[in-house]
Amino acid sequence: MRYVPLSLLILLGLSSLLVKVAEARSHLPPPSITPLRISGNEAPLIDGHLDEAIWARAPIAGNFIQRDPREGEPATEQTEVRIVYSDSAIFFGVRCFDSAPEKIMARELRRDDILENDDVFRILLDTYHDHRNGYIFSTNALGTRMDAIVTDENFNMNIQWDEKWSSVGRVDAKGWTIEISIPFKSLRSQNSDVQTWGLNFERVIRRKNEQTYWAGYPRDYNFWTVSQAGHLEQLDRIGAGLRLRIKPYVIGGVSQLPNDHSGSTYLENNSQVGIEDIKIAITPSITADITVNPDFAQAEVDQSMVNMTRFSLFFPEKREFFLEGAGIFDFGAARTGRRSRPPEVIAFYSRRIGLQDSNQIPILGGAKLTGDIDGFQFGAINMQTRSQEGLAGSNFGVLRIKRRLLKRSYVGGIVTNASMTEEGGANRVAGIDGNFVLFDKLTLFGFFAESESGDKKDSNQAYQGQARWRSDTVEVDIHRLSIGKNFSPETGYIRRNDTTKHLVRFGWRPRPGNKSWIRQYHLTTTHTWFTSHRDFMETRRNEVFGGMTLERGDFIGMGARREYQFLEKPFDVHPDVSIPMGSYEFSQATMFVRGARKGRVTGQFRGSAGQFYNGNILMADAGPIIRLNQHFSVNASISLNKVTLPMGNFTAQAINTRFNYNFSNRLLTDTTVQYNNVRDEFAVNFRLNFIYRPGDDFFLVYNEGRDYTDPHSNFTNRTLLVKFTHSFDF
Repeated sequence: MRYVPLSLLILLGLSSLLVKVAEARSHLPPPSITPLRISGNEAPLIDGHLDEAIWARAPIAGNFIQRDPREGEPATEQTEVRIVYSDSAIFFGVRCFDSAPEKIMARELRRDDILENDDVFRILLDTYHDHRNGYIFSTNALGTRMDAIVTDENFNMNIQWDEKWSSVGRVDAKGWTIEISIPFKSLRSQNSDVQTWGLNFERVIRRKNEQTYWAGYPRDYNFWTVSQAGHLEQLDRIGAGLRLRIKPYVIGGVSQLPNDHSGSTYLENNSQVGIEDIKIAITPSITADITVNPDFAQAEVDQSMVNMTRFSLFFPEKREFFLEGAGIFDFGAARTGRRSRPPEVIAFYSRRIGLQDSNQIPILGGAKLTGDIDGFQFGAINMQTRSQEGLAGSNFGVLRIKRRLLKRSYVGGIVTNASMTEEGGANRVAGIDGNFVLFDKLTLFGFFAESESGDKKDSNQAYQGQARWRSDTVEVDIHRLSIGKNFSPETGYIRRNDTTKHLVRFGWRPRPGNKSWIRQYHLTTTHTWFTSHRDFMETRRNEVFGGMTLERGDFIGMGARREYQFLEKPFDVHPDVSIPMGSYEFSQATMFVRGARKGRVTGQFRGSAGQFYNGNILMADAGPIIRLNQHFSVNASISLNKVTLPMGNFTAQAINTRFNYNFSNRLLTDTTVQYNNVRDEFAVNFRLNFIYRPGDDFFLVYNEGRDYTDPHSNFTNRTLLVKFTHSFDF
């Protein structure tokens, strides 16, 4: 860890110099609005009707501007947003005028759906007014709720975050209305009597493929670019928010499991109780979370995948306790700008806690502290797992600090620790990072980290430097990442070590004009190469991709790739097929089609064909989406890989199909059916979720898994669980 303090001093010196650089602005000053303060007994009934007298007195935010398809022009349909607040909550009354109300798209009732197929209204609240972090609340004309957290204007939002708020929508002859109530106890904010928040609104008219903003409309920015928001002013003496929430749970359940090779089964009791979360608001900006014997039986199942690479798969975190404030813990080479590719290395990956190869390891308990004080963001986690089936219990700890600079930049540091509480031994990682946004579109990013595990004290560092320019028309990305042979973040994720990665990407996305049936062209060329620290080429990949977004929202693209791979040892690409060590060079062609999110049937398809090491491959990935009505939908993911090699042929398939039936936006069911022929596994997961009040749930969960690799029995297990949570707020 000897280089980290010196690197931190250098980074702080660089940041002091960059503070003197003024960030340019290229559009009009952001709008502002002062909401109407009301008494508690004047609070509107959240029923979708804007008929209370207070709405007539409330100030109106309007004059929405198009981001797409006609940048800078007024929206084709008018939107009016009225805002009032009391001591305990803020309320939004929204009128979305529509000249063709019969064409309003509202088909989704499912909580936390990203609403890609519906007309949408979104709110962004920057409660710290730091121009980089915020909350997003989305809804449609059915009142369906989706919420998310944005941290440092990251490319990926944390859409798994959930809090308590209400929305009700209605369609009428003028368009549609929505009433929204957000309790202050669901937010974290400044510690002052009078506050100004960042504020923005977005309306999407799906049939027109039209996107409009209240503030920050230029195409160079997305809605979650918090720095482009307007201002919500003069929030006076608002409620202090949540002081204490205790959320216990109780589970009743049983599993039917097979005895080894006997064909018989036995029953296992899965009943238990615990505390899902004790949330303590130490101040309006500092929150502590404590969990005791947590259970995540109701968490969404991971998607089954076919892995055609030599490296481990990456799955997102879906467990509630780890999600709030998760963005503060981001550290590592995750800023690729490509959602489909996992990071090369991150220092803290919360799925290491309580999960091993998708199997749950019981967590005894843990605590988390997150907050924001005088320009510093910080987070700390300590978790303890228990021993199970020969695996020793482990303790996991992480401390993360970030210092805000300029309007969108920061420097920070992280320390992680993983230790075996019974066997001894520990793994530690310490690192520093910085992210500097200049002239709105240029991002300079870098990190340096060092691990310590046993006597491995050489080649135990990782570092990256990256420069990225991103606008609506041009994207340039250059970075260098080095990972030492002995760099080992046991609380993190790493795809490969003992390598240096170089990447150069150039993208050009011109727009042909307002009258074309093509909205935007896309041309990207990417060159990536990995070099071993022993000075030989491991991987080289040259890619070119071209496509077009059509005016109605469809996307069509084609690409080609030339790849070189050197295998130091045989690559087991399939349980029955191994590719010998040696060097290989091969080419593939790709086609990608994504349908507009409008009709009842849509989806996407990716196909590729060509060489694969010393053989050939044909790959197809389909993702059809069928929405018959607001109650029933089907989402599928079908992956097919047909490989022909001198040492053997095989076909690898993975099928994930989800059937959703929603009785209402409070009573939801989903059934997931998965099949993977490489692992000879078939699984069914059924989940009924009754949201009997915001934030509190009743779950009925049924799981069945079958493993056909066992010649004596293809039966694996069945599990039936009932889970009930109820929170107490003080």
